[in-house]
Amino acid sequence: MDEAIRRQLNRDMIALADGERRAFDPVYRTLWSLLVKFVSAFSGDATVAEDVVQQAMLKIFAKASTFDRSRDALTWSMTIAANEYRSHRRKLANRAMDQGEWVLAEPKDDETPEAIAIRNNLRDAAKVVMGHMRPQDLEAIVAALYEGQRPSLAAPAFRKRLQRALANGRLIWKRHYGNDRSR
Repeated sequence: MDEAIRRQLNRDMIALADGERRAFDPVYRTLWSLLVKFVSAFSGDATVAEDVVQQAMLKIFAKASTFDRSRDALTWSMTIAANEYRSHRRKLANRAMDQGEWVLAEPKDDETPEAIAIRNNLRDAAKVVMGHMRPQDLEAIVAALYEGQRPSLAAPAFRKRLQRALANGRLIWKRHYGNDRSR
């Protein structure tokens, strides 16, 4: 980004923080494409990036009055966009957990009370482990298990991500439940 444009963005953001409505349009025009490129770089999906940036822009304008003049407007905005992307990923992971939970919780007609207790304990343990996993790990596991929407990655990259996710899941499991396989 050209340094002159960055300085102008800072001036416009300060004006917006001061309540000057004329600054809204220049801030929007400057930030939109920059933030879409920024979020696309780590999401890999332009449509997702646009959705995330739309939410980020709403937050930027809602929080404009709290903008600290000593900060860089672009960095401040990128931080909000990155946080919004993380929130988006968490929502996807939570949705994936909710979609997967019914499979673990589905009762069988001929289940014994012992089998029900074991299944419920396993479900609760899986929820604990999943609650400590990174959203991208959950996304990979759920996509592999339920043939859900896979991240926009080449097949070898997805396999590697899935291997890492499963390894992280095993480490979390061991941390919470030990390494004893007879439990």
